[in-house]
Amino acid sequence: MWRPADDDRVLLMAGQTTRYAMEPRGEYIVGVVTRQPMRSRRGPERRLVRPGQLVAWDPSGAHSGRSVDDQPWSSRLMVIEVDALAALAGSQESDLLDGIAFPEPVVSDTELVRGFLRLHAALEAPMTRLERDERLGRWLRALVERSSSTRLPRPPLSLRDNRALRQACEYLADQPERNVGLDELAAAAGVDKFHLTRLFRERIGLPPHALQIAHRIRNARRLLEAGQTIAATAAATGFADQSHLHRHFQRGLGLTPGEYRRRFNGSRPPREAGPAMGGRRTAPVRPAPRSRSGRPARRTG
Repeated sequence: MWRPADDDRVLLMAGQTTRYAMEPRGEYIVGVVTRQPMRSRRGPERRLVRPGQLVAWDPSGAHSGRSVDDQPWSSRLMVIEVDALAALAGSQESDLLDGIAFPEPVVSDTELVRGFLRLHAALEAPMTRLERDERLGRWLRALVERSSSTRLPRPPLSLRDNRALRQACEYLADQPERNVGLDELAAAAGVDKFHLTRLFRERIGLPPHALQIAHRIRNARRLLEAGQTIAATAAATGFADQSHLHRHFQRGLGLTPGEYRRRFNGSRPPREAGPAMGGRRTAPVRPAPRSRSGRPARRTG
């Protein structure tokens, strides 16, 4: 059980059990069952949840589960408070997520399941606040759109979007080492955060966090080239630690930071020997003169 670093909006769980009982108090619980099936109960409703299916419990009532044939099942879960779900997946321009319910809590959607498992595993490792906000918001929004009766708005692109996109890009470029969140970036651009994410994907082909990482890697290269240590470089460019820098550096360049620094320093052109290096300049070596036959001529004197 853990929370992502510096984020108390979600609680993450992973493990196995043979039974559970929960009475939510303003919380959504979503997760994926793996390995063995389990039987769920909410009021008069009974369901068999098979491995690979996703469950999405809203706060409307208590629910419980037990194993099938006493075989423990494994699961990855995420607990999200109502306000946090609205903040992560909702729009600043809409209150559509107020009181949202999942009429069918057991979901057989391969894309949602795979996305949840990738997201849950990714939240175990360090990542920027911007990337975390994007990934959480994108998956939760997809869950709401595909598994509830609510349909979220998708406003058309407008002429002011170019200015908003430019402002967001400049905001990220000015201080790429800052741990900017998606809400902060959207406020700087003056548009809704999901509209901004859509702008990045459709106009640039990258999500905002990928552009931020690109700026950080570019700055990290300059520091490594100047001889900075890997730890100092990671701290100066906004990465959580050396492993965070290592992961993105190798993904983008195919080299670890240490390999990059060694190769860069080892490939610099050698400087010419001369007085500036403390040595004595010597006369150039001239080739021996040759006779008409092409053989070296015998020197005299």
